[in-house]
Amino acid sequence: MKELYLNKSPYVFLGISGDPSKVPYSIVGVPFDSTSSFRSGSRFAPLHVRLVSQSLETYSLRADVDVEDFPPHDEGDIIVSPGDISWTFRAIEEVSEELFSSGRKPVFIGGDHIISVPITTGMVKALGKDLCLILLDAHLDLRDSYLGNRFSHACVTRRLCEVVDPRSILVIGARAFSKSELNDARKLKLKYYTTLDVRRLGVRGTAKVINDFTSSFSRVYISVDFDVFDPAYAPGVQTPEPDGLSPGEVFDILYKIVDSRVIGLDVVEVCPPHDVNDVTAALAAKTVLEILSYMHISR
Repeated sequence: MKELYLNKSPYVFLGISGDPSKVPYSIVGVPFDSTSSFRSGSRFAPLHVRLVSQSLETYSLRADVDVEDFPPHDEGDIIVSPGDISWTFRAIEEVSEELFSSGRKPVFIGGDHIISVPITTGMVKALGKDLCLILLDAHLDLRDSYLGNRFSHACVTRRLCEVVDPRSILVIGARAFSKSELNDARKLKLKYYTTLDVRRLGVRGTAKVINDFTSSFSRVYISVDFDVFDPAYAPGVQTPEPDGLSPGEVFDILYKIVDSRVIGLDVVEVCPPHDVNDVTAALAAKTVLEILSYMHISR
């Protein structure tokens, strides 16, 4: 069924698509950015991340494994309808549900962050609600609507709170939000840690906070909004926000929290038209490589 909603990409991640009967990991592009409110262009990220991935070495120093030995299967790009959020959500949800139902561990490459909502909806349909979401994001994204749109990328966490219990969501790296969002976070009992918290706690302390949070859940899904990184490292994002995290901080934290319960992830809001020499796309590809390697050693 999912083939009805997928198109093959001219490039595949790493330049080779693994055998799905031998590896559980899938790459899925989601070239949708119709809800972008500042910079548009993240619809080009699946193509650029795949292209740049072919220039990267695939060995992970932290995990001590080579992803080339277990390359993910590239499923292609989900067919989206620009401007038609309902149709696009339905397609993403269908693909997500089928992948999770069949035991795949997908990596979705967006696209703006709103794609996490239909991905999670499909995931819950396939696996139930005994799961938690770890969102690495500069923003709380708790607005009920933005510019009249309830499905803006500024409303991601709010919509996710309608799919799963808000107490099963943890935001890491937040540093941009309104006073009303902070009030709503308290009302919803949404847990979040700012970049200041991460620096105060350090990598080990932050990892312990996350591991303590996930300890009561059987499944973990990770969403990496690329504005969690400081713009010095990731200039090509939809909504850059200064005072972000470094790649070393993020990779070290992920290395300490990714275990066999991680069932998938998404990488979103990379914006190639505003990138500088593809450095953000390269960091996105590296992030996927690193998380895949951590997932592999924790099986």
